[in-house]
Amino acid sequence: MLIPILAHPGQPLAPHDLWGAWNLDPVLLLGLLLAVWAYRRGRASSPGGQRRGVDLWRGRCFAGALVAVGVALVSPLDAASSALASAHMVQHVLLLLVAAPLLALAAPSSTLLRGSPLAVRRAIGRWRRRLRLTRANLRALRHPATVWLLHVGTLWFWHAAVPYDAALRSEPLHILEHASFLVTALLFWRVVIGARAGRAAHGFSVLLIFAMAMQSVFLSVLLTFARTPWYSGYAATTVPWGLDPLADQQLAGAIMWIPAGMVYLAAALALMVVWVRATEHEAGSPGRW
Repeated sequence: MLIPILAHPGQPLAPHDLWGAWNLDPVLLLGLLLAVWAYRRGRASSPGGQRRGVDLWRGRCFAGALVAVGVALVSPLDAASSALASAHMVQHVLLLLVAAPLLALAAPSSTLLRGSPLAVRRAIGRWRRRLRLTRANLRALRHPATVWLLHVGTLWFWHAAVPYDAALRSEPLHILEHASFLVTALLFWRVVIGARAGRAAHGFSVLLIFAMAMQSVFLSVLLTFARTPWYSGYAATTVPWGLDPLADQQLAGAIMWIPAGMVYLAAALALMVVWVRATEHEAGSPGRW
């Protein structure tokens, strides 16, 4: 029997309840289903031709991003995050380093808009005009230094003890935490690996990823080698899982340090390969010296 865990209520999750603890929040599930529906509808109405292979690849990236969001927020991992900082960190890694870069590669905004009902498209247009969300006004959200600082500031703010514990106690704050993680991570990954028009130069993108990895390592080192637990919200929840709060926090730091670091490293290496190939192509082009 599936047990909906909508807001981390009541007693902390025990290990024997894990596989029955799914987050069946209707708003979240409906949002994911509507995203799938709008994307499929938008792809069906898109012009075919030579970009079919690119569209298929982007569709797979979009599907992978939704799967990552589902594992992070719908699966029992969401309930486990109320009892373990390490499980909460896995959630963060899935949102920041799986869902966000896949969404950046998928670039689904135009497809989702095309697949939305006409009334929705008109409403979005009205709100964009009312809020003056023009490309010129949103230029700062495409600037590499701005999005890097915004994402880093968001990470450090929500991993500080007071905001972190507040998010554990309050579901609206918990939703805001995850939303801010996903949005700022998406802005960052769009700059370094997103669509060509808004992407930073390859060399600068490698530097941005390296800098992001370094700040992540610094935060994870602080978590891993802390002498006392940072988060009071886990003071009484980790014992059923065979961990004391400090060991759980150290495991969370190790998750941020090693798996997350490997993702940053893989992204930087892939960009370096693309950069070298692009440089070789330019050097070998006729008329270029």
